[in-house]
Amino acid sequence: MNLNILKNHNHHINPRSILMKIFALILLILSNQIIAQEADITPALKQIESGNIQNASKILLELKSKNMNDPSVIFLDAVLTKDGDEALKKYSTVLEKFPESKYADASLYRIFSYYYSLGYYKKAETYLDRLKKDFPESPYVKTADRKIPDIEEPGTQAVSEPQIQQPEQQKKNEAAEYNFTIQAGAFLNVDNAKNLSDQLKKENYFTEITTKEVGGSILNVVNVGKFANEEEAKPVLNFLEKKFNLKGRVVPINK
Repeated sequence: MNLNILKNHNHHINPRSILMKIFALILLILSNQIIAQEADITPALKQIESGNIQNASKILLELKSKNMNDPSVIFLDAVLTKDGDEALKKYSTVLEKFPESKYADASLYRIFSYYYSLGYYKKAETYLDRLKKDFPESPYVKTADRKIPDIEEPGTQAVSEPQIQQPEQQKKNEAAEYNFTIQAGAFLNVDNAKNLSDQLKKENYFTEITTKEVGGSILNVVNVGKFANEEEAKPVLNFLEKKFNLKGRVVPINK
């Protein structure tokens, strides 16, 4: 009787059903591996942060030759794309086609920043809301969170708060056009950035803390001074290195 029960049990097993389940499991494993094996673009992002755009572009070309459809590669391509509209399309591709990518939240933040900088505040707000909803733990939520102006100003640049200068510097440079600043340090911990900024302010230097994303992390960057050209910044750079042991560098001011 036991043999008959075993035969009846085997008779009801559907080989096709078993194969479909195995196939689904394989697909799940492969999809997880694809996400886990997303290309590492950190070296290229570090090159960009250091101002070595050509080196970053070479890394991008190499990564594209291996897998141009990798979401991290598409994100890097967007970062290196100078045309704003084209970069926007690439960030949107990462966000919509690869929502599980490790750069999906960064792409969403970049899209928000693009519309905000152009004055499309209502559209920017929808992306900010989406960032908070879809990626509540993302460090970009804190960076992006700001009061959205009530007035829509298409085609205009968002206006930042005026920078306060020393009176003598204001008179000396009131007609100057500032193109460069000194990046004195970049910190993951914002308190470290504030400490350096406060230390430099005691020496009567203008300082400003900005943020930038590198390798998926947000860095708090301490900028010192505003200069019309690189040559004007070099004496200050040398002074900072000697007195504070800071390995800073002169960088263009983003306008």
